[in-house]
Amino acid sequence: MKIQSYTYPKSSFLSAEKDMNIIVDRIMKNERLKKMLFYTSRDCLDRPKLTPDETCSLFGKQIKIVPKLYVDGSVLNYMIISFDNFTRNGNNPEFRDNIIEFDIICHFDQWHMKDFELRPYKIAAELDVMFNDKQLTGIGKLEFLGANQIILTEEYAGLCVMYQAIHGEEDKKH
Repeated sequence: MKIQSYTYPKSSFLSAEKDMNIIVDRIMKNERLKKMLFYTSRDCLDRPKLTPDETCSLFGKQIKIVPKLYVDGSVLNYMIISFDNFTRNGNNPEFRDNIIEFDIICHFDQWHMKDFELRPYKIAAELDVMFNDKQLTGIGKLEFLGANQIILTEEYAGLCVMYQAIHGEEDKKH
């Protein structure tokens, strides 16, 4: 007779770390997105690909998974990835819904790129291509919920782009 000494917890909160891993992996592969965050010039998309060291420098400084924005003296572009609004799924109480938010924060001096291109909207477009109607760990695909303008200070503003995710039994797979 086998006695089970440990039961792996079943919780939709555990899927956040799995989803974050997938999200960060996709961001690491998107050269356009990395350039728009790293380079502050209007011609950021025409600049060279980021080196592995430059890509690594983005995480923790400009791409954040903890919702704390520390703005030092340099004028940078930021993205905060967060999981919010965990609720019981209306169709199946075994599942939980949550919202994945991408806060895109840019200094007003960095908004303009070429002609009528605005950096926060170009970054949002890259995120939308990577995540709308795409699978993460949950059941079904991410569904675009909306985007809201964020005005933080007299110098920084951007967009909050939101996607709906549904999680269930996959949380116990590890």
